[in-house]
Amino acid sequence: MWRRLILQAMIFLALAGLIGGCAPRMQSQELSLPFPMSDVEQGDGLPCILPQDVRGSSTEHWIKVSLSDQLVRLCEGSQMVGEYPAATGAGDRPETTTWPGLFTVRDKNKGPVYLSQFDVYISDWVGFDQEHANGFHSLPKDKSGRVLDGRLGQPVSHGCVRTAQSAAVYDFAAIGMKVWVH
Repeated sequence: MWRRLILQAMIFLALAGLIGGCAPRMQSQELSLPFPMSDVEQGDGLPCILPQDVRGSSTEHWIKVSLSDQLVRLCEGSQMVGEYPAATGAGDRPETTTWPGLFTVRDKNKGPVYLSQFDVYISDWVGFDQEHANGFHSLPKDKSGRVLDGRLGQPVSHGCVRTAQSAAVYDFAAIGMKVWVH
């Protein structure tokens, strides 16, 4: 628990001097932590509470996105097996919103994929909100693989859910898996 608090404090301090903005105004930056991310990634076995309309179904593995905490949680039944800091949609207009709701993983693409409208590359795409073209993916990178925007723990994306641990989310996700965004 204390490592998560330190992580959140470090993210806040790292971001304190930054002003808002999404991909077109990205700056190159890195996130450094006083402990290895592997200490946070495994989760602490806290319960993952399913939304009411999923309870009682045969769902064993699912992904939970907390918009208030800016966290992605990988769940096996009611147990959390992974937890990762995230950045969700800035929400300043409909096309930059990460919409709450219950979704299903629709497609996956390991990448890298070039997004010409933002002039960035992403990898580990896991699409879940087909209506709004939202999904999980890596931090945005330039063509040489350098992270362009490492901000996590705050809503700054164009609607997708960014995480530095996108490979873990990609590997965990399966087509048809439930994703609960709240």
